[in-house]
Amino acid sequence: MKLSSKTEQILILIGTFFFWASLYVYVPILSPYTKELGGSLTIVGFVVASYGLSQFLFRFPLGIWSDRLGRRKPFVISGFVFTAISCLGLALSPNPWILLIFRGIAGISASMWVALTVMYSHYFDDKQSTKAMSLISFCTGFSQMIITYIGGNIAQKQGSVYTFYYGIGLAMIGMLFILPVSETRIINSIDFSIKKVLSVASRKLLLTVSILTALSQFSVFVITYGFLTIYATEIGASKSQLGTLMFVTHLALTISNLLAGTFVAPKIGYRMTVFLAFISVSIITIITPFIKGVNLLILLNGLGTLGRGLAAPILMGLAIQGLPKEEKASAMGFYQAVYALGMFLGPATGGMIGDAFGLAGVFYCAGAIYLITSLASIIMLPSNKRIR
Repeated sequence: MKLSSKTEQILILIGTFFFWASLYVYVPILSPYTKELGGSLTIVGFVVASYGLSQFLFRFPLGIWSDRLGRRKPFVISGFVFTAISCLGLALSPNPWILLIFRGIAGISASMWVALTVMYSHYFDDKQSTKAMSLISFCTGFSQMIITYIGGNIAQKQGSVYTFYYGIGLAMIGMLFILPVSETRIINSIDFSIKKVLSVASRKLLLTVSILTALSQFSVFVITYGFLTIYATEIGASKSQLGTLMFVTHLALTISNLLAGTFVAPKIGYRMTVFLAFISVSIITIITPFIKGVNLLILLNGLGTLGRGLAAPILMGLAIQGLPKEEKASAMGFYQAVYALGMFLGPATGGMIGDAFGLAGVFYCAGAIYLITSLASIIMLPSNKRIR
């Protein structure tokens, strides 16, 4: 029996919840756990960076492959499978270098986000692309908010390694929600030659938002998913408080994701929204090393994430705006591959900066990158007041 369009949208959003839950349940403890296994800050950086490197390598090719086949669902299902493999490998890893390999496999899983976002956007017309991305980003943030809090408490009560086993179960549950969703194959009228792929990748607006997001992700992954939890541990945070730190971070992200395309940007325009978002995060990132109380650190990081969450769905929606359906996965793949480069370079260089200049140097560097991003956004983004 074919499900209604509304039911399928709900199933995709629930599947999205479990997709990101399986990838983020262990995130609050991954960096401290890497140190527990004997890793230096540089190695911690490479473990976190491997997740972004895989996405940089795979997202664009997977987007092209998906467009050539005219299919999204097989890629989404394989994402859950790769997540389960990754979590099992992380649980059994005897040293940081094996962690690096299996966190890299998690990046392959996250690359399937290309297909999942485009699969969901199919239910909306082009004028609603930013609204669609705002809704699915809200679901993503909500998942990460809930699961990182739970993950920190699992680590506190049962041990860090158990968070990886929970990830396997979450991936399998998520796959069950996607399986019933029907998919009509898109018959491509476009020849996917190298020339055609380059024409998609060279689209000015796509390049602009890809570069801005890459700069943002550089700082996000060096701080939020890299060294923030280590800094919190150094000033006295327990594993459950690390979960709370991530919970508040993703609570702020969830709220701002939902408001971005539906309220804030239509009022002040997306260029001004992105500028104000990034300049606020820059200031908060730079003053973070002066915070010595765990509760204040949690609050401050939540405020910073409000800004970051306003920018993300706006930039994602602009990446595919105005493109025909048969090109959207390629464009989204390119967009996500470029910003994955920031996800890789941020923690990879941040670890070396941390070993050379201390954790404070990492925060100052990330804050400077956010400042550059905010200035670039006011220069590079078009001035249209409304997202169309």
